[in-house]
Amino acid sequence: MSINGTLSPAPHILTTDDLRRMAPSIFATEPYHGVSENYRFLPTSNVLDILRDRGYFPVKAMQSTTRLPDKQPFTKHLVRLRHADHLTPQHIGAELPELIVCNSHDRTSAYRFMAGVFRLVCSNGMVVASADFGSISVKHSGAKDLEERVIDATYKIVEETPRVAEQIEAWKQVSLTAPQQLAFATAALEIRDGTAAIDAKAILAPRRSEDRPNADGTRDLWKTMNVAQEALTQGGVRGRSQSGRRMTTRPIKAVDADIRTNRALWRLADEMAKLV
Repeated sequence: MSINGTLSPAPHILTTDDLRRMAPSIFATEPYHGVSENYRFLPTSNVLDILRDRGYFPVKAMQSTTRLPDKQPFTKHLVRLRHADHLTPQHIGAELPELIVCNSHDRTSAYRFMAGVFRLVCSNGMVVASADFGSISVKHSGAKDLEERVIDATYKIVEETPRVAEQIEAWKQVSLTAPQQLAFATAALEIRDGTAAIDAKAILAPRRSEDRPNADGTRDLWKTMNVAQEALTQGGVRGRSQSGRRMTTRPIKAVDADIRTNRALWRLADEMAKLV
C-alpha cells in the first residue's frame, strides 16, 4: 500500500516452491520419530490442497526453528490463506478476512485454525482471539476421520468471519484520547519480552499517514491497536537500556510468539473497548 493512497496489486499467491522455501515442514511425508501409535498423520500440504480446492490460497508462511537438526523438517509452521473473493484490494482502510492454519509434525502442536484479519493500509495481520470465536484445535489422535474434522474446523472458523468484521467496525467507533492511547501502549509493551527499555510513546508513532491521530490528538481503537501491533511484531522500535545503550527491537519470526502477540493485543483491545 503506497502512502499516496493508490492501491497495491493483489498479493502474491504462494506457489509450492515458495512454501517449500518458507516453511519446508509443511511437506513432511511422515511424522517425527517417536510418536505414539495413536498419532494420526495428515500432512499440512494435504490440508492446503483441500483448502485450495475450496478457494483458499496461501499468501504468507513461516516456520519455527529448532536446535535439533533432524527435527527441522517437522517443526511448527503457520500459513495464512485468503479466499479468492478477498485477494484483490478494493479500497484503503478495508480489512480482509484470512484463515490461519498452524500445525507441526513433531507432536508439539495440534492442527489449529484461527480467524485472521489483513489490514490493507499496513500489510500486517491480526489474529482474532476472544471467548466467542477465534480458534479451533484438532488433535492428531482419536478416530481415523482426521481429515473430516480438519475440514469441519475450517468451516466453523469461516462462519465467524462476519462477527469479526462487526467487532472491528465497533472498535472504529471507539475514540481514544491521547492519555488512553498511552495507557493502551503501556499495556501492550507488557505483551512482548525485551521491550522494557522502550518508551510507550514509541510504539504509537504511525508508520504511515493513514494512522496519524486526529487534529485533537484522538485516534480510534482499531487504528491504535494496529499501530501498536505493527510496532511489536515488525520491530524497528528504538530505545535505550538501563545502562544507556541504544537498542532496536527485532521483528517476531517465531510462530508461537507471532500468534501469542496478536491474540494478546486483540484481547487487550477488547478490554479497552469495555472500559472506554
